[in-house]
Amino acid sequence: MRKTGKTVLHIPAREGSKRVPRKNLRDLNGKPMISYAIDSALKANVTEYNYVNTDSSEIIAYVNKAYPAMGIFKRDPALAGDKAQSDEFNADIIRNLRADTLVMINPVCPLIEAEDIKSAFKVYLENDCDTLISTTSTQMQTFCDGKPVNINVNEPLAPSQDNAIITILNWAITIWDAKMFLQRIESNGHAVWGNNMLFFDISHVKSVKISEEKDFEFAELLLNTRNLIGKK
Repeated sequence: MRKTGKTVLHIPAREGSKRVPRKNLRDLNGKPMISYAIDSALKANVTEYNYVNTDSSEIIAYVNKAYPAMGIFKRDPALAGDKAQSDEFNADIIRNLRADTLVMINPVCPLIEAEDIKSAFKVYLENDCDTLISTTSTQMQTFCDGKPVNINVNEPLAPSQDNAIITILNWAITIWDAKMFLQRIESNGHAVWGNNMLFFDISHVKSVKISEEKDFEFAELLLNTRNLIGKK
């Protein structure tokens, strides 16, 4: 099993959001959306270095009050705009905190649980990869720009289990070898795509991502259902 050195876990949560304003602090089934990622990260306990990476004074105030065990990494406002790239803010926290391994938990995927983070980290430790990205998979008939991807439309419709597997990246959980990440930044100008990537498949339910207003309603329904099941 590999040694990870200093592992830093961070939850990126910038203040601005055009499609869903203030979504990180928006109430989702009784509590701010970002709290789901924080709860899961702290419960997973894969490292002692846990941070919310943000430029928002409002988010900082909330985290300091509700989660004193959670660290705050104050993001440079220049890395918090609509055009800020994941490469940039991930490299920034790696450099400043001198991380050897970086774990990123996406707050817009609120159904991710501690066990998912622990499982992903275990898989990362057990494999010779420099990048792990959470995904979902499907064998349903898939088209891109009107063209078939995993089927032949000149043949009879085959059972879906016979189709090639389509892998969809959701970025709910991502883990990088931090030193190799910086090497790719310096040599290529970008780094989230590792040289040796490993895909970590999670359920479609866990991968629900809040990008638009309608996604809140769907996530609330799923969270409420999960809470009801847990009470039985």
